Amino acid sequence: MLKRLEQCRSPKGATQARLRILATTDLHMHILPYDYLADRPVEGWGLTNTAKLIEAARAEEPNTILLDNGDFLHGTAMGDLVVEQYRAAGGADAPKVHPMIAAMDNLGYDAGTLGNHDFDRGVEVLFDAIAQAGFPIVSANTVLKRAAVPTQDTTLVPPFAMLNRQIIDTNGTPKDIRIAVIGFLPPGSLKLGHNSGKAPETRDIVETAKAFVPHLRARGADVIVALAHSGIGDATHVEGMENALLPLSGVAGIDAIVGGHSHQTFPDQTSPVVGPDGLSDYLNRVPTVVPGFWGSHLGVIDLTLEHDGDGWRVLSGKASLRKVEAARCPRATATPQTHQASNGFPNWFQLLHERTLSHMRTPIAQCSQDLDNYLALVGGDRATRLVQEAMSDHARRYQVEILGSDLPVLASSAPFKSGGLAGPNYYSHVHAGQMTLRSLSDLYVFPNELTLIRATGVFLKIWLERSASLFNQVLPGERAVALKDAGTPGYLLESVLGLTYQIDLSQPARFTPAGAASGLGGGRIFDLRHNGQLVGDDDTFLLATSDYRACGGGGYPIAPADQIVATPPLAIRDVLKAYVQQTGLIKVGADPIWRFADVAGASVWFKSSPNAQPACQNHPWLSIRCVTDRDEDGFAHYEMEL
Repeated sequence: MLKRLEQCRSPKGATQARLRILATTDLHMHILPYDYLADRPVEGWGLTNTAKLIEAARAEEPNTILLDNGDFLHGTAMGDLVVEQYRAAGGADAPKVHPMIAAMDNLGYDAGTLGNHDFDRGVEVLFDAIAQAGFPIVSANTVLKRAAVPTQDTTLVPPFAMLNRQIIDTNGTPKDIRIAVIGFLPPGSLKLGHNSGKAPETRDIVETAKAFVPHLRARGADVIVALAHSGIGDATHVEGMENALLPLSGVAGIDAIVGGHSHQTFPDQTSPVVGPDGLSDYLNRVPTVVPGFWGSHLGVIDLTLEHDGDGWRVLSGKASLRKVEAARCPRATATPQTHQASNGFPNWFQLLHERTLSHMRTPIAQCSQDLDNYLALVGGDRATRLVQEAMSDHARRYQVEILGSDLPVLASSAPFKSGGLAGPNYYSHVHAGQMTLRSLSDLYVFPNELTLIRATGVFLKIWLERSASLFNQVLPGERAVALKDAGTPGYLLESVLGLTYQIDLSQPARFTPAGAASGLGGGRIFDLRHNGQLVGDDDTFLLATSDYRACGGGGYPIAPADQIVATPPLAIRDVLKAYVQQTGLIKVGADPIWRFADVAGASVWFKSSPNAQPACQNHPWLSIRCVTDRDEDGFAHYEMEL
């Protein structure tokens, strides 16, 4: 564990040094500063922008390593094109190295770990990409064959890497150091089915760390860095928890932690999480960074080390984030070629960028109305509604043609583009008129696959209680209460087409925002109906959802294996594409799926895009007024009566 500098007495003749750990997480193939879903340049993300921060941080400290915390391979239209066309065709003009791997090699990454979304296109695609990396990629709890103890497991990739480096001490003398980098994947987050390959098992993060950390010390590790593709989560350890940074930080012997997965930031002035010693950049006295997503932030951990003749020990540490700012980076209006040249990236990035744009602009249908999700947090969401209609249509056809059953069909999905840390322009909005392939990616961001579940009324109620748990409690008479905390992502809000229900915010949430049982009250979901009839606990439905949610992603209830319907692998975006092309002219229903229950004299406020103001007229049942046209981050603030 880290010891404070003032608590340590240096042996006579001991020397000191500084080690700087730089980290990125959740890059999701955002190499260039371009939003392919909105078809416009951006300033706040992209690895070419983060590269400027990396360059500056390295110039300040010669003893530096650069690490990545997973979810780097997939997540943009460029990444999809690489998998679907370039690599499949194997053409002469196709890049010989995966673009993200080429970019990371170019920046000199020292090590990385896997995230759950790195498996989105199958294990073979993952291995084909990482085999080209010039740096080790590790994961200690991603298991092919489980043994009695984690250190004896057969893992998918090496569990850790021992980086043998030289650092310069304060006397200017180079000295050897062994830095152990160990990786962890969030349990239960891997998809149930892929286009190819079998998903490995995942062990509990804390259990695995407790086994491996002493093992690393025994192998001569001077410093141990944990790359945990996991959010901060709750302080109490629960077996198999998805977001486990707080309990992980209590494992003795870890010197620094890099987190991710949750697309949040830490340390952060707005973050409510503070370590037991009151330091905002520590979790349980371990310096920790969670550096946003898409290259929006660079995590920086500075360790002060002491060499006593036998090896190094950590005296103290400090963690911080550096945010990509427009003033520090090339203007977003610069061409992608300019960004590549400034960082020495391969020339074929420009060709790949142009072909991605051309592909995304392919027309496929017509839309009779604007579809957006600006008001998804309060129940007005035509964009997600179209996705749900497509999922329902496919499930209904599959049931009739293949299953021969006639269960009522439901579809669950969420507003994945929901503002938050991604900014006021990060919402789904398809304008009336021509729909393109870009429109489909805008409506459904991830390459998740469709999963069908035989779901009971009890299961659905728990599912919706988890969804409603992202909201704060609002008591009668309270005014302008924040609808949710700033750090709670809006994409956790699943709604279910085919049901109607109300959410009573005056009741305590049944789950915490992280998905753990709160132990408070009976819940917020009531008046749950299907076709006007109250849903009974034993009523059974065919629920269409994503494989990510079905296996517990985002803290949702895990579907029992015997209730999952065997189906061929099929991406939800392909389901949406088929539905849109078959329909031809898209018109989405406007009746609400859910509403907030009346809370006497109460109101809530929430952030959304300034563009939400004209969208309010599409949802007349919502009593909303704009109270702030644009805050310092570009969001508008809205108040709604309950």
